[in-house]
Amino acid sequence: MSRILVVEDEPGIAMSLEDDLKLEGYEVEVVGDGVTASLRGREAEFDLIVLDVMLPGKDGFQVCRELRRGGIETPILMLTAKAQEA
Repeated sequence: MSRILVVEDEPGIAMSLEDDLKLEGYEVEVVGDGVTASLRGREAEFDLIVLDVMLPGKDGFQVCRELRRGGIETPILMLTAKAQEA
């Protein structure tokens, strides 16, 4: 079974992602901040990391840089819900 780390601080979005991925047969771990994401990404083996850009503690870009500098080559899918009116 493939393992996915979902890093999302919005509980509703995190729960939806977790539920949908589990329905598809994935093993899912959810964390809600950048500091924990950086630690878990280095401590455990995941087949994919779904990483929100806007996170408390460290943003998704910082987490991604730290993981890559630490030699973690797990694919990372970056998510953002940024919206802006001109």
